Amino acid sequence: MADDYYSILGVGKSAGADEIKKAFRKLALKYHPDQNKDDKEAEEKFKKINEAYAVLSDKEKRKQYDMFGAEGFSRRYSQEDIFRNFDVGSVFKEFGFGGGRSSGGSSFFSDMFGVGRRGQGKGGRGGGGGGGFQNPFGGGGASQQQAQAPSETELKVTLEDVVQGSKKRISLDSGNGVETMDVTIPKGIESGQKLRLKGKGALNPMTGQRGDLFCKIIVQPHKRFKQKGKDLSIEVGVPLLDMIMGGKVRINTLDSSTFDLKVPKLSKNNSLLRIKGKGIPGTKGAADGNLMVRLQAILPTKLDENQEALLKQIAETELS
Repeated sequence: MADDYYSILGVGKSAGADEIKKAFRKLALKYHPDQNKDDKEAEEKFKKINEAYAVLSDKEKRKQYDMFGAEGFSRRYSQEDIFRNFDVGSVFKEFGFGGGRSSGGSSFFSDMFGVGRRGQGKGGRGGGGGGGFQNPFGGGGASQQQAQAPSETELKVTLEDVVQGSKKRISLDSGNGVETMDVTIPKGIESGQKLRLKGKGALNPMTGQRGDLFCKIIVQPHKRFKQKGKDLSIEVGVPLLDMIMGGKVRINTLDSSTFDLKVPKLSKNNSLLRIKGKGIPGTKGAADGNLMVRLQAILPTKLDENQEALLKQIAETELS
């Protein structure tokens, strides 16, 4: 079960930035490794506090967390995403903590947040760790970052997948051959969001364990339907007589259902009609989007003598 960042910091969901920062400072000071030497429980608590603050102190990340909830957020965002642009070193400078080795120095924070130690091989720790409190998410060398980076791939889906939900089978090289796996596409997912498959990523040579695989969703353009936010739109041809006299037009929606849409009398060309709730499904209690139908009048391509005479007669009545 994913962590509740608000509960970790002991604040409510309506807490402002200052309240969140104050709560973080208090807890970070309490559980900081310099205050809790060799206390594994405090180390884990300290890690969770930093993770919670990295999300809730960032407006966009907090917005996504509130939108998708703890479980949905954890499926879409990796640790790399969470700590991107979060400078741990700068944050703790405010508290007067330097880089003392009493709490393990940089290697301690590397272990804590899943960033590999420098110079570590099969025989254990190597030299070159260096002193000083460093940002474990922003440095440490290119080879270290590459080894620890989560695997990521792009996964193309259709609008039908987004509306109905689906499963996609993908094949990737796991390092020990090609592995095939199924990915569940939840309803309402947006292009650019990420799905996490635990333990399905590349092998980490430093730990001997496989990381997570993150599938970045790419929603493909549709031939008939266009998407704008949670709404869909489609153009439908309607015979001229139905535009004038009223009628019905059948719509095949993306959820595999059909809908007989009533065309009002004297409908104007390019007018829009709405089918409520037939757009992109909402997530986390949000309302479903709508389907907007644009009426396109179909003009006759030819007229026989009787039809032409009838139209002349109508024209003489001077319709307004």
